[in-house]
Amino acid sequence: MKRQIWMEYRKLWNKVSLVAVAAMCVVAAVHLFVYLNLQYRSIDKNGELVEGLASYWALKEASKDLEGVMDGEYIQKLVASYNASYEKEYLAEHRGFLGTGGMTKYDVPNYCINYAYFGPWMSNGNEKVGLDYDFLESEESFYAAYKEAMKEELEEDAKYLYWGYSDEQHLVLNKKADNVKTPFTTGYAQGLFNLRAWFILDYSLVFFVLAFALAGLFSRDSAGGVTELTLSAKYGRKKNLNARWMAGNLFSASVYLVYLAVQIIVNGAIGTLAGWNLPAQMLWFSCLHNITLGEGLLLLFFGGLLGALVIGNIVMLFSIKLKNGKLAAALSVIAVVLIRRTGSVEGLYGVTELFSPMYFERDSLLQLYRFVGNIAVPYFVAVPVVAALYVAVLYTGVRLSYKNYHIN
Repeated sequence: MKRQIWMEYRKLWNKVSLVAVAAMCVVAAVHLFVYLNLQYRSIDKNGELVEGLASYWALKEASKDLEGVMDGEYIQKLVASYNASYEKEYLAEHRGFLGTGGMTKYDVPNYCINYAYFGPWMSNGNEKVGLDYDFLESEESFYAAYKEAMKEELEEDAKYLYWGYSDEQHLVLNKKADNVKTPFTTGYAQGLFNLRAWFILDYSLVFFVLAFALAGLFSRDSAGGVTELTLSAKYGRKKNLNARWMAGNLFSASVYLVYLAVQIIVNGAIGTLAGWNLPAQMLWFSCLHNITLGEGLLLLFFGGLLGALVIGNIVMLFSIKLKNGKLAAALSVIAVVLIRRTGSVEGLYGVTELFSPMYFERDSLLQLYRFVGNIAVPYFVAVPVVAALYVAVLYTGVRLSYKNYHIN
């Protein structure tokens, strides 16, 4: 059986799939290099403006001065350092958002602190890096304000959630906010911030590759598709079905891992992967889980794998239903386009994040919850359950169709 799976898997790496995977890698890499080179700039440790890809290494070197634990002593030194800095003067004259105005070593700790003030209305605008707040007088008052901002964001998000939270459920989430571990540690993590952003932005490229590559798996008009010999062999249908289905899932995972590798390698080369051990709150301000930034990204990457497997199974179902590779590919592309548009449907916030494969790798994995009674189930637990149900239903459709598969 293992050999049969391997043979079916090898057949999937044909000219069409190789071209599609190569195109995916090129588009993702070029997109990163061009945008990050043209868009970003930073201020180095000497107060000089550095533009292009070199800005990330300059920023990493400058950020060494601000690495540490954000306790009371750190915060007081940070306030004094920032108020006397060239960066404060520069940002006062260069408004805009992170990157366009210029990245500085103060961005990560200052944005974290500003979230305690702005809460749900926090952004990465350069006007939201100031440190003129009374709650910075002590470590206790800062983290109390920070946790209140988390609770305020929970309240605000609940207004847009399709199912919302009850008063009792809000109490459960508020208790989780109170239990977030402090003080935070901080440091350079811009490379990881970019990795998260671009991983999400170009994720649908994987779907399009699968739409073309798997469309011929069960077709009659493909060299690697179903033949009369396949269907006539003793136990051929069942064994061949399972081998093809497993190979299709293995191929889906492989394409996704190639995409993920491109994102990690390119972002790592440009911005480095430093900052994995920082708390998740350095990126996801309202995250209620006591996990690191690296662990949060791993959860997003796992969600991305689940989404790819679901899409792969959808394409396999189209392939066996239509028995025509080109038609299955066309329908699969249309399905992918429609799935990409699910997030634009108003009034379904929370629903699309849980049920659309396109959103299995989004920040909602770490920020949203479903409740069973008053038990809070985070999305990174709920999404695998939903994905498993998708795959089970789709596999059942493939299996039933294969029982009645006829060449003529």
